[in-house]
Amino acid sequence: MVDVLAAAATVAARKDDLDAIAFMAEQLVSRIGNLQSIDGSIWSGPQAHSEAVGTGVLPMLTLLLTAPEVAVFHATRGIRPEVSTATLADLGQQVWVHRLTYHEFGLHTQGWLLSAWCGALYWLGRLQFELCLENTIADGGETREWVLSTHIPRTGPLKPTLVDESFAEATNFFAQYFPDYPTRDFFCASWMLDPQIAELLPDSHLAAFQRRWILYGDRQPGNADVLFFVFNRREPTNPESLPRDTALQRAIAERMAAGLNWSTVKGRIHQESVS
Repeated sequence: MVDVLAAAATVAARKDDLDAIAFMAEQLVSRIGNLQSIDGSIWSGPQAHSEAVGTGVLPMLTLLLTAPEVAVFHATRGIRPEVSTATLADLGQQVWVHRLTYHEFGLHTQGWLLSAWCGALYWLGRLQFELCLENTIADGGETREWVLSTHIPRTGPLKPTLVDESFAEATNFFAQYFPDYPTRDFFCASWMLDPQIAELLPDSHLAAFQRRWILYGDRQPGNADVLFFVFNRREPTNPESLPRDTALQRAIAERMAAGLNWSTVKGRIHQESVS
C-alpha cells in the first residue's frame, strides 16, 4: 500500500501520466461487460509506461481506478459483493507475483487481468474460472462454444476437496449469473496437465488434479510457463540455477537440466460429471 500511495502521489504531479491513465481508463471501461473484448492492445502503447514510477505502474493505477466500475457491472448481474471483492483482489496478487519475479514494485501481467476487468473471470474458492470461447469438434466440423476456462492461482496446495468445491460453485455460479452464456464443459490449458507430472509425482495433488481431465489436442511449448509459475523466473534461465526446494521444483529442474522440455496441454471436464 505504501508503494501504491507513493506512485499515485508521483503521478498526480505529472500531467502526461495522468492523461495516459485517463485514456487507458476510458478504453478499459468501454470493455466492461463485453466478454469477447480481451484485447491487450490497451497496454501496448507508449502511454502505458512511465520512467517516473516503474514497470507497469500506470496500468496498475488504471486498474485500481476502474475497479469500482467493474464492481458495478458485477452488481448488475446480481453477483455477491464478496465474489466481486475476491475477483478484483487478483490485482494485488499479481503485484505480489511481480515482486517475486523481479524483486521490485510493479506489474507485468496486466494483460492477464483484462479477463477479470471485462467481467469474464471470477475467483471462486480455490480456483478461478473464465467464460471464454474455445474450438470444439462437433458433427464432423469445428465450432466455437463457451466454456469455463479453469485457472489455478498461487494460493497453496490443490487439495481435492477444495477443487471439488470450486468446480461445484462455478457450475452453479455461471448458470445463475450468466445464463445467456450457457456452458457444458470446464476447460484448462496448462503445464499442470503435462503427463510428466503424473509420472514424476504420482501421489501428489497436482497428479490428482490432472487425472480429472480428458486430455486432447496438440501439445504446445510449456517451458516458459513452468519457469514462471514454479520458479518465478522468466526466460532465458539456466536450468542449473533453478531452486530445488520442493519435490516439484526438483523434478522439473532435473528434467530441464537434462534437456527435456515441458508442454502445455489442453483438457476438458463435462460439468455434469462434477455437479
